[in-house]
Order: sequence, then C-alpha cells, then structure tokens
Amino acid sequence: MGTHTAIAIGLILYVVLTTAVSFFMMSRVRKPADYLVAGRGLPFWVLTGTIVGTCIGTGVIVGGSGLAYQHGWAGCAYPIGLGLGTLITGLCFAKMRRYKFMTLSEEIACYYDGNRVVTEFSNISLFLSQLCWLTVQIMGGAAVVGAVTGLPHGVSVVLAGFAKAIISIPGGLKAVVYTDVLQTIILFCGFGCLTHSALSAVGGLAGLRQAVPADYFSFLGMASFGGWNVVSLIFVLVSNPIADPGRRLTMYSAHTEAGAKWSMVLSGVTVMIFSVAIGITGIYAFHLNPHLPVADQALPWLVMNVLPPWLAAMVVVAMISGMSSAANGTAVAAGTFFVRHIYPFLTGNYPKRPVVVVRRALACVFLISTALALYTASIVGFVVKFLPLTMSGLAVIILLGRFWKRATWQGAVGALIATPVVALAVMFIPGQTKFWGNPTIPAVVVGIIAQVIVSLLTPPAARSFDEVALAMSRERQHIEGASPH
Repeated sequence: MGTHTAIAIGLILYVVLTTAVSFFMMSRVRKPADYLVAGRGLPFWVLTGTIVGTCIGTGVIVGGSGLAYQHGWAGCAYPIGLGLGTLITGLCFAKMRRYKFMTLSEEIACYYDGNRVVTEFSNISLFLSQLCWLTVQIMGGAAVVGAVTGLPHGVSVVLAGFAKAIISIPGGLKAVVYTDVLQTIILFCGFGCLTHSALSAVGGLAGLRQAVPADYFSFLGMASFGGWNVVSLIFVLVSNPIADPGRRLTMYSAHTEAGAKWSMVLSGVTVMIFSVAIGITGIYAFHLNPHLPVADQALPWLVMNVLPPWLAAMVVVAMISGMSSAANGTAVAAGTFFVRHIYPFLTGNYPKRPVVVVRRALACVFLISTALALYTASIVGFVVKFLPLTMSGLAVIILLGRFWKRATWQGAVGALIATPVVALAVMFIPGQTKFWGNPTIPAVVVGIIAQVIVSLLTPPAARSFDEVALAMSRERQHIEGASPH
C-alpha cells in the first residue's frame, strides 16, 4: 500500500467517525444549553481531553514544528506559552464557573459594572478573534491536505474548511468535546510514534544534536532565534488563553468548579510536555532536508518523504485531529458569542430558536474564515501580528478586573485604546519591530499603565461583581429557556 492510499483511507475513516459522533450528539440536543454550553455537565476527563486538543492546534503542530525547523528548540516556545497560559487561566479564573456564564464577555461585564462600551467592544473583538483563529486552523488543515495530496492551495483550503464545518456545526459543544477527546487520543498516538521513529533513526537525542547546528540545542533555541524573540513569543501566547473565549466556554461548561480548575492545570502541563515532540519533529525534518522553501511545510514534507505508509497515515490523521479540535472549539465559541451578543446587538432581540440561528451563523463563519485563509501566508506571522492587536488589551482588562477591585470601566477603555495603538506603532515605526521582536510586551505594559491611571482618576464602580452577574443570569434566560428547534 502506498503512502497516498494509506493517508486517504486514514482521513476517510477519521472524517466518517468524527462526523458520526457529531450527528449522534445532534440528536441528543434537548435545549439550547446542551448545544451552547453542553448542559454545564462536562466531567473532568472530557474537559482535559478537549482542552488539550484545543491547545494543540495549527499553531502548535504546523507553526511550532516550522519554527523548530528554523531555530531548533525555539519551536517548543509555542506549546509552552499556550500550556503555561492555560495553567494560569485555570488557577486564576476557574471560580467563574460558579456564575454559570455563557461567554467571556459576561465575565468582563461583571468586572466593569456592566458598562455597555466595554461589553460591546469585548463582544465584537472576541467574536472577530474567533474568526481569525478559525482561519489559522483552516490554513493549517489546508497546508496538510495540499502537501499530502498535491491539490492546489485553493482547493485544499475549501476542503479543510468544509471538513471542519461538518464536524463542528451539527451537535454544538456537546458533540465537539467528545470528538475532541477522540482526536486528542489520536494526536498523542500519532506524535508518540513519530517521535520514537525520529529518535530511533538518529540515535536518540545525542545523535540528533550532532546532526544539526549547535545553537539549535541551546535553551529554547535562544542562540538561534534570539532570547528576546523567544520570551516575546511565549509572552504573547501566555496572554492568549487568558483572553480566549473558547477556553472560558469550556470552563463554564464544567460539571464542577474543581473540575474546571484542575482540568485546565493538567491540560497546561500536558501541552508543555508535548512541546518536546514538536521540537524533535522540526529538528529532525531540518536534519533530513535543510533546504525547504517554506518552514511551515517541515512536518508535511517529513510525512510524505520519510515515514512508512502506516506511520504517515497515523501522523496525518493526528495532525488533522489536533487542528480540528482547535477549530471545533473556536467555532462553537464563535457561535455562542453570536447568539448571546452579536444577534441581540444587531436586532435588539434574542432569537426565538437559538440553535437554528447558531448553526446558520456558524455556516457563515466558516465561509468567511475559509475566504480569509485563501489570502493569508505564514501561520506564525499571522498569529504574531494578530494577537497583539486584539488580545493584548483584553488580557489587560481581564487580569486587572479580576485582581484589582479599583479598576473602572473608563480605565478599561483607556487600556483597550492604548494597546492596539502601541502595537501598531511598534509594527510600523522603523527599528521598533527589530528591537521588540513583537509588540505584545510594550502594548501590555502601556495598557496596564493607562488603565491604572485612568481608573484612579475616575469614580469606582457602582455595582458589585455579584450584582452584575445576577443581571447577566436574567438575560441568559431568554436564550436558555427558548426552544432549541
């Protein structure tokens, strides 16, 4: 059996199995809360499986291995940043499960007296962030499909977008989390076999070290990529889970607060350990072929040119599994945001049939993200430019809102304005990008300063967190009490 045939069989079986799970779960949706927040009854093991799968998406698999191909252990910075951010989010924010929030915007509103300016800005920003992250996942899926099939880029993008849509849309979060657990198991089996095969072929880590430039094996590849670049990349990726509506949605859907907390902690540690596999994969690909024109193709090239058919099929399915897990969670979060915030913002009313509206909205979301994926190049470049503009300010106001009771909505607005301005200045002023690596650190520092100064100059919030949370609960009843169909 040839490699292409083995991969085709593996992908067909994978799509059929995950689609069957999704449609089965669709039949079990009894009320909107089942579709949107999985009935808030997810057990610890399901939470852990879905969070790990969501973390290890396109950025980690394709972008991280591509960075390892270029700079050795620097590729580990990608999963380490996401894992550390996930761990921190679990420790600091799992208590929000008790308020039965549906979206991260509800939590933000409670920090800032329910102010409409902050809330609506958060709604729009977070919804757009999910569009962009879904674009990244489709890009990664397309890169794999194109590399292993030889199909044109546009066709690969469309196929990747369609495959992810048909898994995500039918059953909502309840389907997504269970397919994610399955996909996470496949992911670890595939990369476990790949790592073992790579190390066996070169004589272990010692042999791999002798086969590549010495700076590849410096601490986190700092000698190759640059110490400040590594720190900046980790910093920007740590901030992402803190302001990620998908991870919050998973926490809000936990059966217990303790389950939400420790599943996030365990998931974060697991993702950081997984970084070793990503580093080895990229370095091994460089050892075999140091002249690839595009670093993001390191793992697909390895699959098609080096691995035996059975392992190639397993690794491709593992790659697609990780990307689909991240895409599924992102898509469901986008749908929940739409029905909870965007739809009422545009129409002035909550939908009478929330699940129907969400499914239609998700179809549009996938169309838009697929179109964006057609015109975007580097995955790492996209993430590094996108995150500082959208997520830095949100991370600032979430952290200060959570831990500084004197924070005001006016201060939050100051931070939300300051962070993208600073990020854009660093991007476009000559010499600043080279100095900072990426604009996240200066944007966050200036955002914190702006929020603290403005908050101290303005009166404190009139309502407590719990009072606003109660108001949010009343609003949610318009959705959770509606007919699902």
